[in-house]
Amino acid sequence: MTTSITNTTKKKNKKLLSIQSHVVHGYVGNKAATFPLQYRGWDVDCLNTVQFSNHPGYGSFSGFKYPSNELTDILQNGLLNFLKLNYSAILTGYYPSPEGFLKISEILEEQYNNNKDNCDMKWILDPVLGDNGKLYVTEGMVEIYKKILTKCHIFCCTPNQFEMELLTAGQISTLDDLYKSFVKFHELYPNVKYIVVTNCNIQLLHKNSHDDNIIVACYNTITNKMHYCETPLIPARFSGSGDLFTALLTDQLLQNNDGVMVNSLHDAVLKSIFLVDQILRNTLDLYIKDNIGSTNNAQPVIKDLKLIQSRHILDIIDPTSPFEAIEYDPMIYF
Repeated sequence: MTTSITNTTKKKNKKLLSIQSHVVHGYVGNKAATFPLQYRGWDVDCLNTVQFSNHPGYGSFSGFKYPSNELTDILQNGLLNFLKLNYSAILTGYYPSPEGFLKISEILEEQYNNNKDNCDMKWILDPVLGDNGKLYVTEGMVEIYKKILTKCHIFCCTPNQFEMELLTAGQISTLDDLYKSFVKFHELYPNVKYIVVTNCNIQLLHKNSHDDNIIVACYNTITNKMHYCETPLIPARFSGSGDLFTALLTDQLLQNNDGVMVNSLHDAVLKSIFLVDQILRNTLDLYIKDNIGSTNNAQPVIKDLKLIQSRHILDIIDPTSPFEAIEYDPMIYF
């Protein structure tokens, strides 16, 4: 069962700044985050770090990266100093320049420190480094993220498995490895409150597990508890699903105008997984309909999400997820 309400009754005046890449065509980065967040009641400001015709998954693209000094000028002098905007949330994703992103982090941390008493800003950081064993950025960006995570107050960090391994200098092959990586992450970066690791491809040694399931896990540094969820692998490859998940997780965590969490961390993760799963399945169904007779048995590569065609899914404000969040007990061997 799901609960749906009309757009006119959704909460308003939730302000969010999203600092990510931009593509003219398609849905990754800011294009994957903006419409879902706006549709769910957020007032979204976008600071685009690049301007590309399309995402690199197409094989070719044109465009440019914005100079870091222009981006920092817009953020500090325009949005914060002149307009004096007070954001409920800051969402950061792909940033092309290590030095530029370090400067952005310094501005955000200064804003946090100067406004602790009357600023409800929550920073959700998606450390876009790479996936499937491959870096998407320069190696210097890994060290920059480590510096930022060490010194800045981050509300929630959402690495995938490969990024979590880079940030903790360890391999993740089992649930116990994953739990230990959370513990180490918290030791290395104690200012990060919540951690969510996506796209984990690890084998669970129990009878109800399936080899093709994907694991999403979260860790609450206040309770020191890890929860994980198994979701069936959808037989297709998508671009932008991680950006979409982080945006919807932000919404599920911070639905109230006052910045107070509505859901527990693992409940927010479950609801976000459900919404992303439904959007991906709808995208796949529409892709198959559009390509009848031209598809084969190979796993289809779907370059763009069908977000507009999935707005009926985004209209589900309080979804009841069929997935289960299991609390991990490090004393039990699976």
